[in-house]
Amino acid sequence: MFIYNDFLLSEILYYKIGGKAKVLLKIEKKEDLFQALDFIKKEKTKKILPLGLGSNILINDKFFDGVVLWFSMYQAVPGRVQSSGIKLIDDNVIEAFASEDLDDLIKFSFKNNLLGLEWAGGLPSTIGGAVRGNVGAFGGEIAGCVDAVEVFEVGQDGRFDRKLLKASELEFGYRDSLIKRSKDLLVVSATFKLQKASKEDIEKAKEVYQGHIEYRNKNHPMEYPSCGSVFKNVIKKEEVGKILNVWGDVKDLVENKWYNKASMGYIIDRLGFSGFAIGGAKVSEKHANYIVNFDNAKFSDVYSIIEKIKEKFYETFGFYPDPEVQIVS
Repeated sequence: MFIYNDFLLSEILYYKIGGKAKVLLKIEKKEDLFQALDFIKKEKTKKILPLGLGSNILINDKFFDGVVLWFSMYQAVPGRVQSSGIKLIDDNVIEAFASEDLDDLIKFSFKNNLLGLEWAGGLPSTIGGAVRGNVGAFGGEIAGCVDAVEVFEVGQDGRFDRKLLKASELEFGYRDSLIKRSKDLLVVSATFKLQKASKEDIEKAKEVYQGHIEYRNKNHPMEYPSCGSVFKNVIKKEEVGKILNVWGDVKDLVENKWYNKASMGYIIDRLGFSGFAIGGAKVSEKHANYIVNFDNAKFSDVYSIIEKIKEKFYETFGFYPDPEVQIVS
């Protein structure tokens, strides 16, 4: 475990926004996590913030007077740590530690002729973050292949209880899970049950994987810091119905392109926010569900845009959209 004092979080977060943390503890393996919990217990830490790649979080510019648990194989300076936390434990079951990259898990599955994760090509996430937020794209979700998750239920004094939760106990929802809704549960590791496949099928899966990466690079504003999608797409039937009551012309898109959801990128663009800016943040013209940091944006810049979109959305449809980004204010 590595200990960093007064660590500037903007250096490691995708948004390049965030103030200093009193202490950051770098966790690469389970032994590091045990040491981190001992540290929390010894220091009687009251505020704990688990953090993975920091790709879907917006953190205030203020000082964070607590401990950040940084689950990552990346170093505080550029570079990668040698990975050893992904292993095959059965013919079609892979176990991965929370700090490992989702992309490394996908590549490991290909090497072992296993299918089921190729839809996630290009998604930036650790294993812990992917499970916690039930990441998904192109109609796929991590919930579809999670078998079980090892978690620690952590008290404010650093004491913890180990639990092994089966997929049926994780209450997965759209970009949601029991773990995300709990402040006390930390993902330690997860097992994934995948499908054995022929080499021909693996080659096809690699094409899907690479195609999704290329799609992101072409259609998403990868040239600027961001948190990815700011809002969840609208999935509740009654809420999609409210949108169709106002915009009946998008019915075909909902049914045939958006997997029976309503695309927030389309909605935000149609509401007139593409290119809308406050300070150094703006709604991307390339994908309107991205609010990008194009010029040293502050937390307040991004947050203000989010609130403006929520207000206009409510005025138009009569309900508020759900944020996908985790906001730590």
